[in-house]
Amino acid sequence: MSKEIEFPVLNVKMVDINKVIANDYNPNKVAPPEMELLRHSIEEDGYTQPIVTYYDKDNDVYIVVDGFHRYRCAKEYFNLKQIPIVTIEKDLNNRIASTIRHNRARRNTPNCRYVSYCI
Repeated sequence: MSKEIEFPVLNVKMVDINKVIANDYNPNKVAPPEMELLRHSIEEDGYTQPIVTYYDKDNDVYIVVDGFHRYRCAKEYFNLKQIPIVTIEKDLNNRIASTIRHNRARRNTPNCRYVSYCI
């Protein structure tokens, strides 16, 4: 018997960008040229993937699990008021594991030659 697969991607919603905050555990960095490529990609194709978040009820904020650089583009380059997000319900240890899985999956993709193509 395999584990039941969830589909948070079917629950994308637009939220106020000021209610979204970075997590404090992701060491993932993107060099300026790759960040520029990501900005250009979003400019040309739009947001094709939502930002994965965890909703912190106590502070009424969404904490980024995956998509931090897409979030940065929205805030720093495009000055968006709202951004597309999905939420996952996981404790901190599992959110950290999710962040690592998302980052590793992108970097292990055979066609993933540049970080920006994988973000």
